[in-house]
Amino acid sequence: MLNETFALSRSMQAAGIAAESWHKDYGTCPKYRTFRLLLDSRGNVVDLESIASNEQIVALRKWEVSNGTSFPAFNVLPLLQAKTQDAKDDLSALKKEIKSGVAVDKASATAGIARLWKSCHSLWGESEIGRINRCLQSHPKSLQSILREVPKDLVAITELIRRAAMLDAQRLETDIRAIVMRRVVQSPNDAKEWIDTLLVSSAKSPKKVSLVLELSDWSSQHFDYPANHANVQRWINSRLMARGIDNSTAGAVPTLDAFGQPLSASDSALKFPSVSLPKLGGVNLRAMSGESPCQARYGRTDSESFPAGTVIRQAMKDSLEWLGDPSRKGRTWEDLSGACGFTKREGRTVPIAGVLLAYPSILPADPPELAGALGGEGQPSDPEGVKFEMCAKRVTAALNLAVKKHPATEIRVFVLAKADKARTKLLVSRRYEAKQIVSAAQSWLQGCRDIPDIRLNIGTNDKPNWRTPYVPFPTEVVRCLNVAWLRGGTTTDTVHGLNIGEGLSLFMETDVAASRTIERSLRLAVSNTCPLLLAIGHADHRRDGTFSLTAYPEYASLLPSLLGLLLHKLGYTKGGYMRSAPFLVGQMLALSDTLHKEYCQHVRKGETPLQLVGNALMPTALDNPTAGVARLSERIVPYQAWANTVGGDDAGLAKWTLQRFREIADQLGNQALPESCNDSDKAQMLLGYLARIEANTPDSDAN
Repeated sequence: MLNETFALSRSMQAAGIAAESWHKDYGTCPKYRTFRLLLDSRGNVVDLESIASNEQIVALRKWEVSNGTSFPAFNVLPLLQAKTQDAKDDLSALKKEIKSGVAVDKASATAGIARLWKSCHSLWGESEIGRINRCLQSHPKSLQSILREVPKDLVAITELIRRAAMLDAQRLETDIRAIVMRRVVQSPNDAKEWIDTLLVSSAKSPKKVSLVLELSDWSSQHFDYPANHANVQRWINSRLMARGIDNSTAGAVPTLDAFGQPLSASDSALKFPSVSLPKLGGVNLRAMSGESPCQARYGRTDSESFPAGTVIRQAMKDSLEWLGDPSRKGRTWEDLSGACGFTKREGRTVPIAGVLLAYPSILPADPPELAGALGGEGQPSDPEGVKFEMCAKRVTAALNLAVKKHPATEIRVFVLAKADKARTKLLVSRRYEAKQIVSAAQSWLQGCRDIPDIRLNIGTNDKPNWRTPYVPFPTEVVRCLNVAWLRGGTTTDTVHGLNIGEGLSLFMETDVAASRTIERSLRLAVSNTCPLLLAIGHADHRRDGTFSLTAYPEYASLLPSLLGLLLHKLGYTKGGYMRSAPFLVGQMLALSDTLHKEYCQHVRKGETPLQLVGNALMPTALDNPTAGVARLSERIVPYQAWANTVGGDDAGLAKWTLQRFREIADQLGNQALPESCNDSDKAQMLLGYLARIEANTPDSDAN
């Protein structure tokens, strides 16, 4: 990741883009459950205010030089943990007394909380109390020695440090208990949440809560700003940054670091800073901890394993934070959760958090939507693929303009993923020519559009539920191919299908390695999604509303385009494969469904079996088209005989179906039916089963 962030910092420097630089120890607050803890002039906790908005939480900052010791925000565990059954019973009894909208008797609430204090295990042990006291007293005092004289309009931070010093962990525990009890009595609608969050945890691993210290009376005491105001934060950051400048080597010949930049003696003791990125949280630019014995095999650990000066470390941190700024979502970064694989957590399969970052080597003031074009996500409400098409159109226009000005412009793409709270992994790092992106977007769009007319109604004629193919985003294809459909398209399972690097290759590359990726993608598409494709085709032919697509409903609109795209990349165009034997077999089996349904409607008085004949024979035909057609010739006889003899107004669709049968039989008669199917044949047959039937004779639509 260091090479990627170094190149980014150089691009920003060349473009004259100055990112806001934050000290490595002055970071944003995590998205825990967060409360603003209000202190009066005597250091008493007056109240707690919940901060529900993630935007407000990440706007807060804290000075943290060691893990767990920070100011003015710090994390705490709930006061108690219900470990025994008696404790859980006491907790349940207290919650039962709290009814929404009904006031709780103060004496009853006091007695209930007192019982919890006897039966529950205290989470604020000696070490936790010591850490909290450091957050309230010694740590803020150290910050005050750094800040020294504070400007008059920012003195709220000095006052907050003074008030925090008068508070300790024991008083804080007592005050939190009193405030929760007051909430139980006065606000029963919120009381249960406050009890679970601050007072008692019944979980095996209790979740931490963030407390942010603030002055309760900052406005009435005529402070210009509260202690956590953005202006106060920027000034604190400037003091921390000024303190970090090392002038000890001024005038001397400096040692050079790995990037050829000056390296002072004090730099060798510094670790690489952590960066806060969307979806990933804290990300270490480099971690080679000496606490892990395996890291010492090369004789150097921690910062000595890769020497880098303070200036370049800070520049890499600032540039990555600029690239991952929330306001640039879709432009320089995009959420890839679900496209980077899955992991087991607490017995559940959950997607690995991932972020795609992309930018042009010659940065414009307003970066194009590169990350959005590569890592976006379509919607079922976008049936024409407009979202990808319009995004690609804007990116193409911006890149064409960039290439005119700077022909050597390249696009840099890298993907970071985080399977747990600690480890961040660089999954992909690629560089492409800008014009290569333009060509890839055009080819992608052309391939997705190169499919037959497919319009699927998986509802009923009275209440239609249409699914029309749309153009997927590249990483959306990765998400799709990592899901296997089972039990007739009614259940799903996550699988190790396509990785994110292969997904980008599928979009961007045309070499031999890319052709192998295309073939593998087609194999996955056919094997993993065949049950769903057969189910939605069957639902369109039945139109009785019995099929319900609950999981990944957008995939019904994505998969036909994906099959067309992969066939197109392998050289199979719509104009060619719509005359092929596999496609025509799929069409014939779709017509069989229609004829079978018509027979059931008129002869069996609407009693339709669970599976129509064409759908039942599709698995056989996908394995052996010759055997599938042979079985069809046996099973279609009664329905064909009825359609040949029936008359009247209700026979129109049956007659129309027979006419299409003749046309397709004529075309198949000129070809040799294969006895096995490869992946390309299967994809063509599936598209034939899903596609609308097109007539070949001028008068074939007379009925």
